Amino acid sequence: MNQFILALFSMTDKLKTSTLFHLLTGKRTSAIMSYAYFVDLLPFLGSQPELSQAVFNKSIAQLEKERLISQLSNGLYAISPEGRKKSDTFKTSRLKQVDYFNFGRSDIKCFRLLAYFVQQVVQTSEKPLRPLETSPLYTRPVMQLCKENQVSKASLSKELTTLFQALPQSDGDFLAQQLSGNDVLPQTNYQLLPAKFQSPPWDSIYFASCLHPLLNEIKKSDSKTYCYQLLKGLLRQNYNSSMLLTRKQLLSGQSILQVAANRHLKVGTVSDHIIEWALFDRDFSFEAFISPKAYTYLESLPITDIFTVSYRDIYNQFPLEFVEFRLYQIQKKREAFHGVRR
Repeated sequence: MNQFILALFSMTDKLKTSTLFHLLTGKRTSAIMSYAYFVDLLPFLGSQPELSQAVFNKSIAQLEKERLISQLSNGLYAISPEGRKKSDTFKTSRLKQVDYFNFGRSDIKCFRLLAYFVQQVVQTSEKPLRPLETSPLYTRPVMQLCKENQVSKASLSKELTTLFQALPQSDGDFLAQQLSGNDVLPQTNYQLLPAKFQSPPWDSIYFASCLHPLLNEIKKSDSKTYCYQLLKGLLRQNYNSSMLLTRKQLLSGQSILQVAANRHLKVGTVSDHIIEWALFDRDFSFEAFISPKAYTYLESLPITDIFTVSYRDIYNQFPLEFVEFRLYQIQKKREAFHGVRR
């Protein structure tokens, strides 16, 4: 765990340890998600759901004792020059391929469902295989998909080839060797893990670093592809269902106040949903929720780092809504990342 936390410090300037703990364990409030986005750690939201406060505190204390991180103020730490030297760059490189924010809630289930689907399609009637899964969670979607479509071994093979070719070969091989067929016995995750990644949390990180890019390719694929049809329900589980309902009503033309009244929610809760929506949707329309007056004022501020500014300080000068301020911050972060205004 120490090396994992040190690797996260190496990917950003400084971190609040209390917020980092909630980020890793998956607390999905708008404050935690926004912070994760601003420090470039949103892909790690919920990556360590079983992490205890005691284990986390012990790691922080050990890293500080070894002078690999140093405390700047109460609860705020930065990696030291010695810490950067000790950070494992090879392991850190794998971290750049994970996306727990978009896939962490259902990634294992997605892979199990995909593996069962492949097994059922490729097996022959002359040589039936012992099913990998017996739970309706996996058997029912496969049965339904195969009933509605003429899924052939050749068509599925072509689709999977296209998806896997988008991955580095070693990552694709790691996943493919866990699939089974008539003449292929699957290997376990542990059998295939490189030696450097066989201890937690790196074992799960390595698996995710291979799987999440594949799930992203499936998510981007045509909705008519077998893999997308099969996994779309599980992929949807990664998003807050209440937020999705708020999104649907806002897109239908309702105002924030109308949505709050109709759903018996606080206005602040609806605002939180909008912030979460902005974080996962690359095509989010910021202009729809930030007034022209708020835009004009925020653009006029002589501030080099909008992410360190307090909403209270802004509000004392110009009474804009908090959701406008937070969305403006998110938009500026996205512009800086992409190099263009979105």
